[in-house]
Amino acid sequence: MRALVIGGGVIGSAIAWRLAGAGVKTRVYDRGQLGEESSWAAAGMLGPQAEAEGPGALVNLCLAGLDALNGVYRRLLDESGVNPEYDRAGLLWVALDNAERAELEARLRWQRDAGFKLEELTGAQARELVPALSAEVTYALRFAGEGVVDNRKLTEAYIQAAIRAGAEFCACSAVEGIVARAGRVAGVRLSDGTLQEADVVVNSAGCWASGIKGCAADGVSIRPVRGQILCFDAPADALKHAILSPRGYIVPRRSGRLLAGTTSEEAGYDKSVTLDGVARIASGARSLVPALGALPLRQAWAGLRPAAPDYMPVIGPSPTLAGLYYATGHYRNGILLSALTAEVIAGLIAGRTPSLDLSSVSPARFSADGAKR
Repeated sequence: MRALVIGGGVIGSAIAWRLAGAGVKTRVYDRGQLGEESSWAAAGMLGPQAEAEGPGALVNLCLAGLDALNGVYRRLLDESGVNPEYDRAGLLWVALDNAERAELEARLRWQRDAGFKLEELTGAQARELVPALSAEVTYALRFAGEGVVDNRKLTEAYIQAAIRAGAEFCACSAVEGIVARAGRVAGVRLSDGTLQEADVVVNSAGCWASGIKGCAADGVSIRPVRGQILCFDAPADALKHAILSPRGYIVPRRSGRLLAGTTSEEAGYDKSVTLDGVARIASGARSLVPALGALPLRQAWAGLRPAAPDYMPVIGPSPTLAGLYYATGHYRNGILLSALTAEVIAGLIAGRTPSLDLSSVSPARFSADGAKR
């Protein structure tokens, strides 16, 4: 079997690893450099509970995603030779005023009602875990089973593991469209006009997925949502927990870098860093950790999150074209869902029935004109 994967980010490279490892002849095409779009720009939090806004299909999918990553992580290290620096110290949600505390208490209630585990902390207890926290923090929730990963290194790990398994990667090779014959995928046509034949094609092109010609009948609509991030230089181990709040987040790296974010902006394909975005992120981060104000600003960047109209991922077979599969629209959860998405897509291509109910993420949920049914 020959498989072509469109997109060499964390999702496409994870899929390539699983396919190549199963003996499928796999080639990945990326319009730019491998892994340098949303996968590169992310913060790398693995917090299905911490980032959940309520019960339902998405949080259940994200919990399964964390389990899937935990299940293959040691194998990924062994097969790639790359250490993605997965730290499982837990995530800390904090409140600095009564309104934020009420928001966290509501989160606590629905998660406990759903049977999830999390821990309540006073402000003093939170500062025992993170001494640099603001004295204004009065309440916190700790998600002990969650953590952070270096998203750039995780993407590189998938790429290297896939290459070692036999996959080929073609950077700066844009796919223009899907080629079909008699209602079935026959391959892809590159932007230079070259036809590359295949038995199956996986569209994991992120926020460019809807621009691939030949699959308009599926109505899958993915748009970019810009998120900006600031990066500060700090002493190693300045923070041992990622901190979240309604004002933003701070994520530590083992090197000492601290990432602060983020924005959520409808800016099209513009990856500019803006003064408004920098000011908003910096203000929120300094309110959480006042000492951040004295640290050197190392870098700022923006990435484009791929979002469907309902903000749910799009994972599964095309409803109109045999041999075409989607793995896109992960929005803020691409890193977290990478291992699970790869497992699902590789299983579907091999003819296995998924153990999860994937109806909420099926491409078939869209009508022919792209509007959500």
